[in-house]
Amino acid sequence: MIAGCISAPAGHIGVAVYQAPLGGPASDARMPAGCRRLAVHAPVDLNELDMTGSKDPFRRQREGTAAAGGNTLLVRSRIVVPRQDFNCPAASPITDCPPSEGAWFEVVFEDYACSADGLEQLRTSAPPHP
Repeated sequence: MIAGCISAPAGHIGVAVYQAPLGGPASDARMPAGCRRLAVHAPVDLNELDMTGSKDPFRRQREGTAAAGGNTLLVRSRIVVPRQDFNCPAASPITDCPPSEGAWFEVVFEDYACSADGLEQLRTSAPPHP
């Protein structure tokens, strides 16, 4: 099951973004039958601020997905280094903790082409992203 959805800003390029854990059981990132994987990109390290502090944190990756003919980007991540700033508890949004970058994640981006049915299944099964 997909863990969450990130809303794209108005005027977006037509690629939905969903998140799921990296490295968990295979069912943690199962995409609906109406979604065909186009590409899996090499893992990258990103900090929490880069992943959540921007209005459009994955714009470059969404553009790449669209260029490959896809309409869905799956962002799979796992914490590599938890938050180290004692003045920024895990319950606080990282944007409330300048100048902290927050936790560090290993992130894998996957490009998908999903049918209308596949997209609807994702919309109804994924809880809203906080």
